Amino acid sequence: MPLPLPAPWSLVALARRLGGSLDEDIRSCEILSLASPEDTPEPFSLVPVFRSRWVRQALSGDGYFLTNPSLASRLPVGRRWIHPEPQTVLTTLLSEAFPCTEAPDERHRAYLDPAARIAVTARIAPGVVVRAGAEVGEEVILEPNVVILGGVILERRVRVGAGSVLGRSGFGWLPGGATSVRMPHPGGVVVEEGAEIGALCTVDAGVLIPTRIGRGARLDSHVHVGHNVRIGAGVHVAAQSGFAGSVVVGAGVLVGGQVGVADHVHVGAGARLAAKSGVIGDIPPGATVAGYPAIEHRRWLRALARLFRTPP
Repeated sequence: MPLPLPAPWSLVALARRLGGSLDEDIRSCEILSLASPEDTPEPFSLVPVFRSRWVRQALSGDGYFLTNPSLASRLPVGRRWIHPEPQTVLTTLLSEAFPCTEAPDERHRAYLDPAARIAVTARIAPGVVVRAGAEVGEEVILEPNVVILGGVILERRVRVGAGSVLGRSGFGWLPGGATSVRMPHPGGVVVEEGAEIGALCTVDAGVLIPTRIGRGARLDSHVHVGHNVRIGAGVHVAAQSGFAGSVVVGAGVLVGGQVGVADHVHVGAGARLAAKSGVIGDIPPGATVAGYPAIEHRRWLRALARLFRTPP
């Protein structure tokens, strides 16, 4: 169903403020809702179309189209708002129409050890556990049932998703069969300013140095970060990915879903790891890799093409 807007929006005013160009036939149209191409858009809906696969779905209903120059010719003239960055425009519109409400501080329903340092401006949900020796900074948000163990430092404006556990001892053992001895992990965890950790993530403590999540990094749900790992600033990691111990991920790396990175691997700044890649060796800065073992993306695609062209 289309999302009704709090008040009608003038399409002409939006284009004047956010840029792009409207078809000449659009004069004083008012938008009443935002609609997905998968819906049956209503006459006064604004429908984002910035993927080619959405075009046919969008044409099944009425409405006006927010699109990019490459797809504009496939949409009806007289109903187009053409913008070079329609996804950015959509994000702005959603933020203005449906602003996020800040999580309330319900620390009275959490367990907070008196020996933990917790900023007054932090917002803590029910069921959260913060142990002695942890530090929770200004404007941090801890969603329900988060566990923050001793030695974890959460810098300003960090957000930790529901059910995540930070600071547990890493998977480090002295081999000995049934008598294996756990390696102590007193190094802790540092999550730098503005980073966000999704729901049900685990970030293990380091041994001699802290495991570190860089400034502004984004971890999706179900991500595991092993001991001594360093995730660089601005890294984005999709769901169900995992980093073995002592991995170093450079700034700005993009990691697809279900990627696995072996221990002690270095991933250079700006690299891209395609979904389900198995990374067992160092990746140079700016490279795009795929497959297992992860290799240059085009080389992987060529190998797949040869495989499926070969008769059985």
